[in-house]
Amino acid sequence: MPGALCVSAGLYSTFDAGFWPSGTGVHHEDLVDVVTILDSFQTPMFSSAPKIRAKDVVHSWTIDTLAATSTAGVPDGVDFSGDTLTGPTRLVNGTQIFSRHVFVSDRERDANPAGIRDMYEHQVMKEFKVIARNCEARLWAVNSTASASGAEATTAPLMAGFRGFGITTSSSASGGVTTADICTLSQTLFENGAEPDSIWFAPASKRQFVNATVSSGSGNVRNIAATDQRLVANIDVFETPFNQLYAVITDRFIPISTSSAVGAYYIGDRSMAKIAFFRPPQHKPMGKSGDHTRGIVLFEATLQLDHPSSWAAMTGVTNG
Repeated sequence: MPGALCVSAGLYSTFDAGFWPSGTGVHHEDLVDVVTILDSFQTPMFSSAPKIRAKDVVHSWTIDTLAATSTAGVPDGVDFSGDTLTGPTRLVNGTQIFSRHVFVSDRERDANPAGIRDMYEHQVMKEFKVIARNCEARLWAVNSTASASGAEATTAPLMAGFRGFGITTSSSASGGVTTADICTLSQTLFENGAEPDSIWFAPASKRQFVNATVSSGSGNVRNIAATDQRLVANIDVFETPFNQLYAVITDRFIPISTSSAVGAYYIGDRSMAKIAFFRPPQHKPMGKSGDHTRGIVLFEATLQLDHPSSWAAMTGVTNG
């Protein structure tokens, strides 16, 4: 038959010997000694924020304010009279435990999986990345107010994220990202006395921002590296009319949604947002109770936002 496979009579071939996944195959399988994890473990806020020590599960700090400006003069020879003074105010945030439990049989630890020297150590490495991601997501969570740590058996204590501190907020009229909204929010921060250095977008919001700043309709010119024959459709630095120079940062864990209560982007001073560790990242091996290895990876931390007015959020971003 034309096109049929021609095999010499009596030939013993690779198909006769068989190969994996055949149950009778005798050839060694071809399994690459590499494990690939594509899930993102980049946590730009958690990783870059200054780290400090929390000495208790209730972490607090103080803020103060100056008196309003006055253009009034002072009469000559006026008698002393005490001016109205203001005192500091205490801010509070509770610590939150971020942990994962690892449970691997000792038989599996002695096996020889592809790309993994020790399955228990591999799982511990992954879970450290998982709890860092969980903390990053908590920082940006909507309505992330702190909860009491009373009934810990049934209710886990939670730390407040940025939105839990009552930071300055404004709502997008268009449901998207516009340079006009960014400048309005930047003006508010400027008038508050803040010195913001970064603007934080979810991926979908970053794309809107780029479209708003490099599109021909905005009057700007696309950035073309002609000598490299490359079109650069990106904005990494943005300067406002108030001489504020922002690093433009994309964070996968900032929520975006069609709900106006969820979608937002943020502008703030990174030096004002600190991660306070009550218990630093650690691995706690558990005692042996059988033919397996157990352990906990954890840290306990909270967000110290030195002053809520140093950060702001543009809410109502629904066109992601």
